[in-house]
Amino acid sequence: MNEIGLFDINFDTGKSYWSFELKRMLGVRHDVPAEFHLLLQRVHPDDRRAFCRSAMEPFRADCPRHSSIEFRVVHDDGSVQWLHTERRAIVREDDSTDVVRIVGFAVAIGAPAGLSRAA
Repeated sequence: MNEIGLFDINFDTGKSYWSFELKRMLGVRHDVPAEFHLLLQRVHPDDRRAFCRSAMEPFRADCPRHSSIEFRVVHDDGSVQWLHTERRAIVREDDSTDVVRIVGFAVAIGAPAGLSRAA
């Protein structure tokens, strides 16, 4: 069974959380803070544009409440791992377009159908 890594980003407080399992999947030490720039450094260069597009959705008025994306992460040793993430946008009660929090999970997967598995 694959590990499931959890994340929680609270835009009101500015706090972010990555579970121990997610940090392991990303190849970062357990004591490293959950910061976007560290995540972006791990995303495969060929996947960064799509990843950033998805990551910026919460800042748009038409942000979907549910979203998923598959992307590769590159570890320090050069190994590559595919991740599938699902996330949910939580909006402020009095404003259906003001996203205040993102929660979700990531799971390691094989290469998506039609793509060769990265080395």
